[in-house]
Amino acid sequence: MTPEQKLSALFAAEAPPARDYVFQARMAEAIALRRAWMTVAALVPWTVAAVVLLWALIPVVGPMRESLGTALQPAATMLAGAAVTAVAALWLSRRFHGGFRGPFSAR
Repeated sequence: MTPEQKLSALFAAEAPPARDYVFQARMAEAIALRRAWMTVAALVPWTVAAVVLLWALIPVVGPMRESLGTALQPAATMLAGAAVTAVAALWLSRRFHGGFRGPFSAR
C-alpha cells in the first residue's frame, strides 16, 4: 500500500456515515408537522369569515329555527357519531401504535 492509500483508509475508517437516516426521518417528521400546522393556520381566516357570516345571518335564519332544527337533527347526529369515531381512532392509534402526536405531546 502506498502512503496515500494508508492515509485514505485511516480517514475512511473514522469518517461519519454518509447518511444519518434517523436524523433525516426526524427532520422529515418535523417538516411535515410544521406544514400541517401552517395549513391549519391558513384556514383560520376562513373560519373567522364563516363565523362572522353565520352571525350576520342569525336574523334571517332565526325565524326558521324550529323547521331547520327538525331537518338538521339527523345530520347533526351523524356528525357527532363521526366525531366520536375519529377521536376513538386517534386514541387507539396512539395507544397501540404510538402513532398520532399532537402539538404539545411529549416525545
